[in-house]
Amino acid sequence: MMRIPTFLLSVGLMFSVLCAGAAPAYTPLPLGTGATTAFADRVPDDQEGGWTDQGNNDLSVIKPGTLKVSDVPFTILSDAATDGKSCIVLGGPKRAYLPQSAKVPVDNVRGAYLYLLHGAAWCPPAGEQKVTGLLHIDYVDGSTDEFRVRCGRDVADWAKPDAYKNAIRVWTAYNNNTQVSLFASKFKLKDLAVKAIRMTARESAWMVAAMTIGNDTRLAGIKKPMTLDKTYTAPALATPLPAVPAQAVPKNIILLIGDGMGGGAVELTSRYQHKADGRLVMQQLPVFGRAHTVSQGSNVTDSAASATAMATGSKTKNGRLGVDLDKRRLTSVAELARQQGRAVGIITSDAIVGATPAGFYAHVNSRGYYSQVAEFAAASGFEVLIGNANGKVWFVPGDKGGKRSDTRNVLAEMEAARYAVIENQETFEQVPTDRRVLGFMAKGTLDNETCLGRLTETALTRLSRNDKGFFMMVECTITDGGGHGNNPELTVRGTLQVDWAVHSAVEYARKHGDTLVVVTADHETGALTSALKDGKLTFDYATTSHTDIPVYVFAYGPGAERFGGTIDNTDIARNIAALWSLTLPPPGDVQPDPEK
Repeated sequence: MMRIPTFLLSVGLMFSVLCAGAAPAYTPLPLGTGATTAFADRVPDDQEGGWTDQGNNDLSVIKPGTLKVSDVPFTILSDAATDGKSCIVLGGPKRAYLPQSAKVPVDNVRGAYLYLLHGAAWCPPAGEQKVTGLLHIDYVDGSTDEFRVRCGRDVADWAKPDAYKNAIRVWTAYNNNTQVSLFASKFKLKDLAVKAIRMTARESAWMVAAMTIGNDTRLAGIKKPMTLDKTYTAPALATPLPAVPAQAVPKNIILLIGDGMGGGAVELTSRYQHKADGRLVMQQLPVFGRAHTVSQGSNVTDSAASATAMATGSKTKNGRLGVDLDKRRLTSVAELARQQGRAVGIITSDAIVGATPAGFYAHVNSRGYYSQVAEFAAASGFEVLIGNANGKVWFVPGDKGGKRSDTRNVLAEMEAARYAVIENQETFEQVPTDRRVLGFMAKGTLDNETCLGRLTETALTRLSRNDKGFFMMVECTITDGGGHGNNPELTVRGTLQVDWAVHSAVEYARKHGDTLVVVTADHETGALTSALKDGKLTFDYATTSHTDIPVYVFAYGPGAERFGGTIDNTDIARNIAALWSLTLPPPGDVQPDPEK
């Protein structure tokens, strides 16, 4: 038998002991008692938190579990598993009622660096490098390190894509309101075990999703390749559209809206799909104009204020639906059409309680008051209300699987009012003619480019049974996601969804001769530009946010001439009202906020 030298046995034993006691390369830190709030927020501005207390402008899109950034693992907690204490949000000056400090106990963990997965809100200009907050590291020997975490160096605005020296953009998603991001930062630690981590807000809100202690590593930011290589089906007009006599009065009006679908999205889609300019169906409508979209108090609108403007003819501040600056009720052309006895249909790829569809029937002081919006949907009496499945939870109470905080079952009320609930195109086509339609379209049914065209066609068949005429609004929302995410695939697919709906509307209008079709956007998103030269397509987004770039307007049918040239988005409603001899009433009663 071979004898192993004693010194080798000693070395081996020492190596085994060292390995057994070695600290892991990275240790995700449980936030524990340091967590202050949830990623999701039900009600905006209720002073109870949920991320930054901005309603659906939250971080509920982040998935619980391990999120690995380069070599660094972060643990994302679940709102449900932590009873709504899954992250740290320090309010700063803009959210003074939220916690301003937090302390995370640490079980004597050692490492070279502390890594934060975080972001900031309501930041001063990045160039000023103001202090978002103070970070204190307490060690077991009683000593403390202090770091001044500066916006524009160590952290960045979560609603912007900008990264900095110690704020690497490592995660992004569209939260159904805007494109949001989280940033990874690293802070050098002493060669001592850490006992606690303390944070204090200063110049802005500071949101921490997770933290980890571990080895030194280079953090790599995300890079989204902007490529277009998918094949789509596009609509085409069989023959050019005939001229329509000027000054004619339409019996029916169809308004089609691409959320965030600026002129850049329209041009890119034509150039990619048709290898030429001006080839989309909407671009072949005879009347062309541009609409300004500023909201009250802001050059850059959100969807709520823009929908209110297009529906009621009045400006309001961002975030409000169907109410003015003083929270007074505004009346939409859809509601007035209903009062005249016309049929009304609303179709969207968003939730039916989303900002754009709700702008035509709801009257709430915040777009995030979804339970109230659902109640207005029920009270509208509209013949067709179709959106995606995400909206259903606001129509049913919690014990029925919903998110309402009360016990009211709005869905049951609507079924009692002869609404048939549908989940796909096939069930829509089978609804008896004496029933209204409430759609919560199943996942996947609103994904392909033709879906809105088919829904529009089916809705037209139902609405046209009304001898007095109809008003219909159709919206595609994924165009906005394309701009926010700088995702050309979503931009093109969404614009084609709009174009298929335009095709259905225009062919109906061509056949009947009494229908006005208007196509526009609520705002531009992404500042998208493109060029087609020598067969080569190039394109670029300049931002992930909404912009104040005027949007295109296309129109066909009786009254179309009113929508040409340069107009304001409020002129959409005012022109519709004028064509139908509707009087847009002055603001009404002040609308209450929901009870807390």
